[in-house]
Order: sequence, then C-alpha cells, then structure tokens
Amino acid sequence: MALRAPPLAVRACCAAGLALAMAGCTDGYPREDVPSTRQMTVSEHLHALNGYLTGGSVQRRLARQDDCHLVLKKRRDAGQAQRIVIPLLESSVEIATHPAGSGLRVKLTQHQDGLRQVWLRLDLDRWIDAVAWRSHFQQLQLHCRDVVERGAEAP
Repeated sequence: MALRAPPLAVRACCAAGLALAMAGCTDGYPREDVPSTRQMTVSEHLHALNGYLTGGSVQRRLARQDDCHLVLKKRRDAGQAQRIVIPLLESSVEIATHPAGSGLRVKLTQHQDGLRQVWLRLDLDRWIDAVAWRSHFQQLQLHCRDVVERGAEAP
C-alpha cells in the first residue's frame, strides 16, 4: 500500500491552525504584569526601594537629596537616628547568598581609597526581589548619569 499525501484542504486547515496558534504567542510575556523600570519616575523607584526596607528592628528609608545623591535614614528601635549620604555614581549593589545559608543578602557599597564601605545590608528571601532592588537602584544611577551628561553638554 502506497502512502498518499493528505488532501489539499487538510493541509490548508493544519497550516491555518498552526498560524493562529503562533500568532497568539508572538508578543511574548504579558507586559501588563510588570511596569517598565525605564518608564518609572525617580519617586516611583524610591518608593519601590523603600518597600523592601520595611520591617525589622531597624527603621530605614531612602530619600532623594538631589539627582545624584540619596539619603539613607536609619534608626534602631531604641537608638539614635543616623543619616548617610549615598553618592549614586560611586555606589554599587552586590547580591550574595546569606551567610546563614537561607535567602540572599543585598549590600549597597562604595569603594573609595581602596576601602569598601557598606551603607546598607538587606536580607531577602527571593532572587527576583534582590534583582528588582538592584534594578531600581541602577535606574536611579542611570538618571543621575543622564543629568550629569546633559549638564556637561550645556554651553
């Protein structure tokens, strides 16, 4: 018995069905789920960063001093308030596993004169939260760099 090719109508229906199935997948992951970090304002980035800083025995809050500096305000439950100015372009975010072995530790650091200063330690359970925190901070750095470059271009 010889194999015959399917009739033209069957092949056309299969091709149309495949085209419809692929058309539904061409746009990828839904864009409504997560806002684009490039479209967020500086205030929205700060709000997102501060959302991760709530809770614990230390009250912490980041505020904007100017386009290129943040202010970290820290206060222990029964202690004095501390105010630290963080230069955005001289700081970096490090992500590592927590020393105790569970979760992740995010560190906001600055290297100056061969010394490493840690401004902030943040313990998070999920990788996506650590990466989101770093991404929001990096967007503030990009905003600062844009402001600096526009200022350098001005006559």
